[in-house]
Amino acid sequence: MVNTEEHIKEIQVRNRIIEGAREAFFEYGFSRVTMDEIAEKLGMSKKTLYKHFSSKDVLLKEVMTSQCYGMECKMKPILENMETDFIEKMMTMGPIVAENIAMIPFLFLKDLERNAPEIWKEYLEWRREHITLNFGKFLNEGIKKHVFRDDLNIDALVTMYLTLIEGMFRTEVLSKLPLTPGQVYVMIARTLTEGIIADEARNGYVLRTRTTQTKDFFLNI
Repeated sequence: MVNTEEHIKEIQVRNRIIEGAREAFFEYGFSRVTMDEIAEKLGMSKKTLYKHFSSKDVLLKEVMTSQCYGMECKMKPILENMETDFIEKMMTMGPIVAENIAMIPFLFLKDLERNAPEIWKEYLEWRREHITLNFGKFLNEGIKKHVFRDDLNIDALVTMYLTLIEGMFRTEVLSKLPLTPGQVYVMIARTLTEGIIADEARNGYVLRTRTTQTKDFFLNI
């Protein structure tokens, strides 16, 4: 029988390693950080580090999985709450998405694409699946609640949004823009959402989103 206290301690150590590695990878880049440096940063032995993660690639994969899972945990209860005012829901979800995107430095993404292509590919696939599923649900709810126009082709709009995200978030595109990834997301979301919102909902939406203190990070689609 597993000792519960010991098991909890093991989980805490594992999570501490993931968080320490995330900080190091995001600050210096995946390829420039060694397992020895991570162990030293955390004040633990290499033996302990390798007990939990057999290689830097395995640790990187866990960092990215944790990043994606963290966002899903924040978004799911909001998306599934059908009682919340829909415009309020838009204003709540926006900052979560924008801040999550802004949290991942551009140089880290570029390093990931170049030096860990398989994990980069998995991250892109997760993002594509996440967008396709959640954006479709979001559009359907918005239409039912008369916030979005009822003449929208949902499949086409999901494809359009996905194409914009994948196109704008290519590292070679981001490197040429005087914007952070978070700012790029807000620009895409705001432009697209204000084009699909129904006329009867537009005034209330614009008034509330333009006056909120988080107006630069207010919507997700």
